[in-house]
Amino acid sequence: MTQSLPERARVVVIGGGIIGASTLYHLAHKGIADAVLLERDRFASGTTWHAAGIVGQLRDSKAQTELAQYTTRLFQSLEQETGQATGYKENGSMTVALTPERLELIRRNVSSAKRMDVPCHYLTPAEIQERWPLLRVDDVLGGQFVPSNGQVNPLDVTTALIKGAKLKGAKAYENTPVLDVVVKDGKVKAVRTAHGDIACDRVLLAGGMWTHAFAKKLGISVPLHAAEHYYIVTEALPGLARTTPVLTVADERTYYKEDAGKLLVGFFEAKGNAWPKPGAQIPSGFSFTELPPDMDHMEPQLLAAFDRVPVLQNTGIQLFFCGPESFTPDGRAYMGPTADIAGLYVAAGFNSNGILSSGGAGKVMADWLIDGLPPVSMGTLHAQRALPFQANTRYVRERVAESIGMHMTLHWPGHQVATARGVRQFPMHDRLIAAGAVMGERIGWEFPLYFADAGAQLPHEPSLKRQAWFPMVERECLAARDAALLIDQSCYGKLLVKGRDALKALEHVSANRIDVPVGHSVYTHWLNERGGIEADVTITRLADNEFMIVTGHPSQVRDRCWFEAHVDPAWNVQIHDVTTAHAMFSVSGPRSREILQQLTDADVSNAAFPFGQARLIDVGLARCWVLRRSFVGELGYEIYPTTDVARHVFDELMRVGGPLGMRLGGFLAMNHCRLEKGFVHFGHDIGEDDTPLEAGLKFAVSFDKDAKFIGRDALERQQAGGPIEARLVNVKVREANLDDGPYLYRNEPLWKGEQLIGYVTSGAWGFRLGGSFGMASVKRAGGVTAQWLSEGGFEVEVAGARHAVELQFAGFYDAKSDRMRG
Repeated sequence: MTQSLPERARVVVIGGGIIGASTLYHLAHKGIADAVLLERDRFASGTTWHAAGIVGQLRDSKAQTELAQYTTRLFQSLEQETGQATGYKENGSMTVALTPERLELIRRNVSSAKRMDVPCHYLTPAEIQERWPLLRVDDVLGGQFVPSNGQVNPLDVTTALIKGAKLKGAKAYENTPVLDVVVKDGKVKAVRTAHGDIACDRVLLAGGMWTHAFAKKLGISVPLHAAEHYYIVTEALPGLARTTPVLTVADERTYYKEDAGKLLVGFFEAKGNAWPKPGAQIPSGFSFTELPPDMDHMEPQLLAAFDRVPVLQNTGIQLFFCGPESFTPDGRAYMGPTADIAGLYVAAGFNSNGILSSGGAGKVMADWLIDGLPPVSMGTLHAQRALPFQANTRYVRERVAESIGMHMTLHWPGHQVATARGVRQFPMHDRLIAAGAVMGERIGWEFPLYFADAGAQLPHEPSLKRQAWFPMVERECLAARDAALLIDQSCYGKLLVKGRDALKALEHVSANRIDVPVGHSVYTHWLNERGGIEADVTITRLADNEFMIVTGHPSQVRDRCWFEAHVDPAWNVQIHDVTTAHAMFSVSGPRSREILQQLTDADVSNAAFPFGQARLIDVGLARCWVLRRSFVGELGYEIYPTTDVARHVFDELMRVGGPLGMRLGGFLAMNHCRLEKGFVHFGHDIGEDDTPLEAGLKFAVSFDKDAKFIGRDALERQQAGGPIEARLVNVKVREANLDDGPYLYRNEPLWKGEQLIGYVTSGAWGFRLGGSFGMASVKRAGGVTAQWLSEGGFEVEVAGARHAVELQFAGFYDAKSDRMRG
């Protein structure tokens, strides 16, 4: 039968799984009746139908947790709204620990759940046995229980969401494959199907495992790939209560779920199998399809499960199931606008978290598609963090074998992925390796974590306390304090803005004044209309109409897209990504000026080259832009040679710096130092939900410049509203030691008496001062003031124990910046 499609729609959603269905539902409830969903086969026929249906709420951030909580509430109300059962029931969920490291993580989770406002309880082995009598607990050390978690029938929920959307006027079509997205002048114009075109200016790619290949055809990078995911379903178990909580034994990479009196047992093995295999495509008719199970691959996991739940040894297996689930290189979904095609959005790659994410994801995407901004910070999930090279299918196929296990992997400071390595390398890569660099990986870049003996490897033993690499990082931090530290930061993003209207464009998007003399750099933020921070950048004026932007290495695509989307198309201005055209070396420490002076005839004294200035000078036999800045909080310089002369500049720095005590350093030392100093990190300490005023970065806002920068109205309203009630502050634990900490990482709650007043945004040991430091977001009705902070009485909760802390606005190291500006 020929489909009768509308000629036009405000939004077209491609993909009829639970994410697409939820987005359509929320668009319809937002009043967008002319929204259309197109499904290539039948609704939920790809991955959604065979999902385990586990519903959890604790996520990495408060905003993400609130979205998960919203999902739970939605599942509870959908049946009443639509008349379609969802199968939702609230059995709770439990995670148990078999190792001291996992137990430490669980205790930390129980603490952080308090700041997320999610009831979460620590359990002893006896209490675990009481809730899960079929479980062998002789080697279980403890666990956590979230009573409000539950489970749902994914197929029924998808049906209910689509029914709810249709009741509000939206349309959804099965058996309507999308052939293409019509793009003109870089903008979405229509969606092409076998039954005709639908004109539109907003398209959401929610095609699950098909999204990567479809986006790649459009020139868009959405790095995800399917992997085989296994579970079994037993025969009926007489001793299994219908109220049995969902159980995770992460140390054995196994989860257990009561399923209509039976037990579903699933696995997230450390090394999975990518699907389809190299050279193959997802079959065109793939619908409600199972994959042949690889019993040899399953056997180790099955044996562990049979040992953990002994009753399984005498219970029949009704189903050996294998089906595809899509995973991403970093274990996080891709959501939001894509790069380079205006109006094209994505919501895919949910890493087996699609069901529990679905309600919140649909709500976020509906707002993003219509309002232009998500309702909460989505930085870690932003689709524009994808890099062009990640469209390489071989890359994501290799990584997916490891990505599937990220659910159960114990993550600790310094933990790194092992697959799909060596893709992007610094110009100095070989020299760094020869010097003993222990490498990490981020978005393909191989970057130095720290330096040890040549050939040294990153320790594989997990720890949430003292790390094996502390002595090496301490050596580097002390070199920054006492002599000099050279860090290769070449992965940092570099964007060149040029044109007659370059200054006008940058003044429009930047909160700080960009109209500075040539040879000056400016620290600034790009804000959204709510005043939230979308980008954290340094801008150097190279010429009257030429500027260099330096940004964090995950942000180069996102920042370029933000700029392009928020400048007038009529302006004469261009932005180019020149990240790989320049290396970046930072030299920091009291002897850094002496080192640089020996390599140049230019005067680099404090009077001639003050903090914040940038100069194009001779360095060795090369010419480089040099910025007087330091992210470690010492006297320092950032040197930007072009890649053709980078080796020469590096060698000259080493030749001169070595005899003066300079060491090579890595990104771990930089992070430990910046937390002592109190320097923020975008994505950890600040993001889209934070304004510069709340972050203590008012100095980076120019209220007296003529340009009405984006977000200015919101900041002026906030400034006029009295003392800021939410502020970023610096934290120092009063009593801490290297062996036991306490170590601050993220999400540890802060207390004043019995009042929860904030949480740690990031933390690390400070080797220059000797102590445990961090940054924290705190709130107080009436304003967070210096007087209130000075009153004291604050504590941080780490793994269930409280520790006295000091809070202050300034960093604890060189609070007045005498060393950095001297």
